[in-house]
Amino acid sequence: LPVVKKVLAAVRTLDRFGISDRAGAAIVSAALQDVGIISESNVLNVVDRNKIRRGRTKARTTLLSQVIKDYDHDQFGLYFDGRKDRTLSMEDNRSKVIIEEHISLVKEPGSEYIGHVSVNFG
Repeated sequence: LPVVKKVLAAVRTLDRFGISDRAGAAIVSAALQDVGIISESNVLNVVDRNKIRRGRTKARTTLLSQVIKDYDHDQFGLYFDGRKDRTLSMEDNRSKVIIEEHISLVKEPGSEYIGHVSVNFG
C-alpha cells in the first residue's frame, strides 16, 4: 500500500472552507479508511493534525511564491475578508495568543479566486 506523504489538495480545500486542523485530520483519515488505505491492521497512513498544519504552511508558501512569480502587470487585487482569529500558540514553553488575519487572493479581471493565506500578528 502507498504511504501518504502529501496532503496539499486536501489542505487547500480545508483552508478554503475554514475547517480546523483537528477536524481536517479526522476527515482525511476517514476518507483514507473508506478507500482502504487505512485499516485496523495498517494504521501507518493515519493523518494527524500536525501533518495537516505542516501541509497548510507548505501549501500557503507555495501559493504565495507562485503568485509572486506569475505576477504580470494585469490588474491584481488582494481582498481581505476581515476575519481575525485569536489563536493560542506555544513559544519558549509558554502559551501566547497570536492574531491571524485571513486574506483571499483574487485576480482581476474576472474575479478569479487564486487562494487563501493567513498572516500572523504579535
